[in-house]
Amino acid sequence: MSQVMEVVGGKWRLNVLWVINKYQSIRFNQLKREVNGITTIMLTRSLDILITNELVEKVDFQTLPLHVKYQLSSKGKSLMPLLKQINQWGKLYL
Repeated sequence: MSQVMEVVGGKWRLNVLWVINKYQSIRFNQLKREVNGITTIMLTRSLDILITNELVEKVDFQTLPLHVKYQLSSKGKSLMPLLKQINQWGKLYL
């Protein structure tokens, strides 16, 4: 469990995963707007951890101006049923 918490724990990472899943593919600034209250630094750190742990993929379209989007990897997608259950639990009990 501690390994899981190292990757998805913290204030922002589950929210970041949730929003990326909602949009399927999303640019950094849109993601920042959707994750209410997150700073640029915290979003960057969260994405770095999620990318390093292969839950999120960074897609670079190799264009100018720079065009990058983030999407869930297959590993990240496999986490979504659990997050949906946690979300339902929260609606019932919190």
